[in-house]
Amino acid sequence: MNQNIAKVLLIEDNPGDAKLVEVLLEANNDSNKHFELIRVGLLSEAFPVLEQGGISAILLDLGLPDGNGLESLTRIYTAALTIPIVVLSAEEDELLAIQSVQLGAQDFLVKSGISELVLRRSLYYAIERKNLLEQLQYLAHYDVMTGLANRKLFYDRLKQDIVSARRSKKSLALIFLDLNDFKLVNDSLGHHSGDDLLKETAKRLLNCIRTTDCAARMGGDEFTIILNNLNNAEDAALIADKILQALAEPFILSTQQTTMYASLGISIYPNDCDDIETLIGAADTAMYQAKESGRGKKGNFCFFSTAMGEKVKRDTDKIQQLSAAFNRDEFELFYQPAVDIRSGMIVGMEALLRWRHPEQGLLTPASFMADLENSGLIVSVGNWVLHQACAQSKSWQQQGLAALMISVNISARQFRQSGFVDSVIKALQTNCVSPSLLELEFHEATLWEDDVYSVQVLNRLAQMGIKLSLDNYGNDMISFKSLTKFPIHAIKIDQSLIQQDSVHSSETIIAKAAIEIARIFHIKGLATGVENEKQLAMVRHIACDDAQGYLYSRPLPVDEASELIARYAALHPQSDK
Repeated sequence: MNQNIAKVLLIEDNPGDAKLVEVLLEANNDSNKHFELIRVGLLSEAFPVLEQGGISAILLDLGLPDGNGLESLTRIYTAALTIPIVVLSAEEDELLAIQSVQLGAQDFLVKSGISELVLRRSLYYAIERKNLLEQLQYLAHYDVMTGLANRKLFYDRLKQDIVSARRSKKSLALIFLDLNDFKLVNDSLGHHSGDDLLKETAKRLLNCIRTTDCAARMGGDEFTIILNNLNNAEDAALIADKILQALAEPFILSTQQTTMYASLGISIYPNDCDDIETLIGAADTAMYQAKESGRGKKGNFCFFSTAMGEKVKRDTDKIQQLSAAFNRDEFELFYQPAVDIRSGMIVGMEALLRWRHPEQGLLTPASFMADLENSGLIVSVGNWVLHQACAQSKSWQQQGLAALMISVNISARQFRQSGFVDSVIKALQTNCVSPSLLELEFHEATLWEDDVYSVQVLNRLAQMGIKLSLDNYGNDMISFKSLTKFPIHAIKIDQSLIQQDSVHSSETIIAKAAIEIARIFHIKGLATGVENEKQLAMVRHIACDDAQGYLYSRPLPVDEASELIARYAALHPQSDK
C-alpha cells in the first residue's frame, strides 16, 4: 500500500454526515497525505472490516443504532488496540469528550464544527501520535540493536512464565549467555563489527528456540533465554547444545571470518528455586562456572548446582560482613615506606588497606579484596581510602614532618566509575593537599581494558600534577607500549621478578630491560616486596631507583608510621624486619 494513502474506517449511520466526511477528505488533493474512506453504517459491520486489516484510523459516531454511546467506543477500542480512533459526536459535551479520550480515543470532534482542515489535521495527528506511541512502546520493551526483548520485557515475561509454569506444573529453564572474548572483536575489528556480531548472535538464538520462548539482550554481550513448558532438565540441555553449535559457526565480520564461542549458565524452575531473583542469580552463577570450567573449550554450558548455591551464599554473607564492617569503621590504613636505594631517604608512603575484624583480627586485602571488587563496595571503600590518605598527608604536614608522597592503589572498578577524577579532586581539596604529593597506582591490565578512556582520564590527572604509576609491573603482562601510551611517572616492578636465584634468569633480564627503557622516558623504577639482602642486590643489579618491602619496614599503623617519619629521614636495610 502506498505510504501516503491511509485507509480510514468511518462508522456512521447518517448518510448526510457520512457524505460530509467524504467530501472533506476528498478535498485538497495536493495534500501529501491522502485518505481512502471505507464506510459502514452499523457497529456490527465494522468488526469484519477490522479483521481484514489495513485500517490506519477509525472515525466513530457515538450515536449508532446498534451501539450505546461510549460502549461503542469501548468495543471498537478492544477490537482495534493499535488503530487510532477519532470520535464524532452530534453534541458539544466536554465531559463526554474527556471520557472518550480516557477510554482510548485520540480525539473528539463535534460534527457541526468539522472543517476540512480540522478533520484532516485530527486524523493526521491521531495516526502520527499512535505511531509515536508504538515506537516508544517498542523502545521501552525491545533492544534497538538486536530486536530482542530488553531487560524490562525479560523481567515481565519471566514473571508471567513462572506463574504459567506454576499453574501447569511444568518446568521452566532460564539461560544466561555470555560471549567469550567479545571485547577482542571490538578492539581488533572495531565497534561496528562488534554490533554486527551481536545482531547475528540474536538471529541465531531466535533460530534455536520456539516462538513461545523468549530471548533477551541484557546489555553488552550478555543474553538471557526463557524456555517454557519443559518436561525435564534434559530438554534445556538439548537447546543449550543447539545454541552452542549455532554460535560455533563462523561469523563474517568486516569481510573477515571470525569464530566466537559462548558460556551458558542454566537454572531450572522449580528445581533450583521458586522466586525470580534467586532463579536469575542461579543462572548467572552457573554461567560464570561454565566460563571458568570451559576455558580452552569451544563453548560450554553448566547447570546450577547446590554447591554453587552454597558458594553464592558464602560470598553473599562475606559481602554483607564487608558492608557492615565499612559502616562500623573497621577498615583502617597502614603505611609502608618507599626508600631511595642509594641514599636510604624515605621518598614516600604507600597507603595499604586493612580490616580489623572483631573475631579474626587484622586482615590483609588478600582475604577480602576480590569480594569488595565483585560487590561494587570497592568504589565506596576506595574513595574512603583516597580521602583518608590525603587527610593523613595533611596531618603529617601539620605535625611538621617531611612532606612525603602518598601512594594509593586504584582498583579497576573505581577507575571506571563516572566522576572518578572529580572524586580525586575532592579528596585533595577537602584536605588541602598538593596534587604533587599524591601518587595513584594502577594495574597495567586495567588501563588497557579501555585505553582511550584511560588516556583521557590519566592526562587530566597528570596535568593537575598528580603522579601516576603502574603497580605490579610484570606480574601478568609487560607492555613497553604502556610507558609511552600513558603519562606514567613510575613503574613498580613486581616482586616475582626479583625473587630469582640468578641475575641471568629470564625474569631478571626482563625486569632490567623494563627499567632501562623506562629511564629513557624519565620514568622511575621501584621494586616491591624486597625482603632480604639478596633481593636488594638483585634490585641494585637491575638499577631500580627505589625499593619497598619488609627489609626496610613492614606496613605500619598510623602512629608507628608517624614515629618512623619523625625519627628517621633515612632507612637502611634491617635483616630482622
